[in-house]
Amino acid sequence: MKFLIISGMDSVADKEHIKANCPPQSDFFKKIILNQLPNSTVDLYQTYSNKFSIPKLSEYDAFFWTGGLGNIYQKNEFNISQLKVAEDILTINKPIWGSCWGLQVLVTACGGKISKSKKPEFGFSPNIFIKFDNYIFDNKPDGFTAPGHHYDVIEKMPSNFNILAENDVSIQAIASKDSNIVCTQYHPELPYDFIGKLMLYWKKNYLNEMLENEFIDLINQLKILESKNSYQRELELTNWMSNL
Repeated sequence: MKFLIISGMDSVADKEHIKANCPPQSDFFKKIILNQLPNSTVDLYQTYSNKFSIPKLSEYDAFFWTGGLGNIYQKNEFNISQLKVAEDILTINKPIWGSCWGLQVLVTACGGKISKSKKPEFGFSPNIFIKFDNYIFDNKPDGFTAPGHHYDVIEKMPSNFNILAENDVSIQAIASKDSNIVCTQYHPELPYDFIGKLMLYWKKNYLNEMLENEFIDLINQLKILESKNSYQRELELTNWMSNL
């Protein structure tokens, strides 16, 4: 099978990951894909650097959309390029998985609305409850915790989507009613301590949101969460891939 990962990162975000000594988020998707489907071909598309060489989308069996650092409701060149790719992929009716920013791009492209959250989630999303039966949650315990980090949430659902899971902060997972599109606001593909490493790099930003001892406690909590079985963390994504 052949897969395309669309990076939700602009050039500034990619450079910041390098400075933080963190791999690109697309690497985690690629690792999971090749672990599950080792004979697959996995390509990466960065809309800011490949805008003059758009891949032939029909050649791919499915698409994965990574997280990002922007706000999709802002009008800028990068967001326009992301939405254009989403619209083009939607016309060919192929399976799509979107995480966090990927959810926000696809919700917007499908006619929904994203807005700023009253309460951001830092590092992880707790107490996520399954609201709609879907195979991605096979063997997943209810009321689970997942890696999550976002300032924006779904304000208006696209009309042809179901809410699969949510917590007290936001809608956490959605799926199309008539095509194989599944999105999570959280990150089943990302290790908790990867998010923690990025948070340490941007520590001064978080000290505007919490006390230093609270920040340290949060980083330690992410390490503890990552020490648990990664199988459960990745389960929704691997369940989805098993049905491609």
